[in-house]
Amino acid sequence: MAGFGTRTYIGASWTVMAAANGSHTWTEVAVTNPFPNTVAVGVSFRNTAGADAGFFAISSLPGLGQTTFSANNPIPPNLTTGWFLLFSFPTPIVPLALVYWSDAVRNHIEVTTVPIEQLDGDGFPIGECGCARPVATDMHTAQLDWHPPLATVLSADMSDERARAMLEFFRVTQSAPGSLDAAEPFTYVEGLLLDEEAAEFRSSFGGTPER
Repeated sequence: MAGFGTRTYIGASWTVMAAANGSHTWTEVAVTNPFPNTVAVGVSFRNTAGADAGFFAISSLPGLGQTTFSANNPIPPNLTTGWFLLFSFPTPIVPLALVYWSDAVRNHIEVTTVPIEQLDGDGFPIGECGCARPVATDMHTAQLDWHPPLATVLSADMSDERARAMLEFFRVTQSAPGSLDAAEPFTYVEGLLLDEEAAEFRSSFGGTPER
């Protein structure tokens, strides 16, 4: 059984794009709770400069449950990319991130898996590989100067509304000492689509996914 404490993960990289010709790129982060007890889950998307990209959520996730966060901006023209951070408490989660590219010209969808690494207490990836440098594609040709960010940026640029939501979330979790299972469900979302909304957004694009 895993030890107790906050676990932090970094994903490199995410992309949101909408072109005038109808092509779209969006990123979905699926989080699975492999344990029978409720966990607290949070996600924060940052742009390549490290600034808050406006995609943020915190939520309680029941035991053996799964939730999906979808970062997208369907209004053209736009192109934003960067990295994202996840955290879970009190046990680890199983995260998976996919970048979808719906090519309106060729009428098909390409799907790319985003590398995700768990961070240690100093904010650096655990393991030999670390995070992969974002790769230039047809959607994103700029050369990025990639540096592993510190875990403390998770709460950087926090708005008053977001800070209040975090405090409310901590209040809810503390209302049931020792167990999130007894606490009332809680979700705060900023700029993201969750679960059914994410699936509905994905299904609105035609084509056959290619990996």
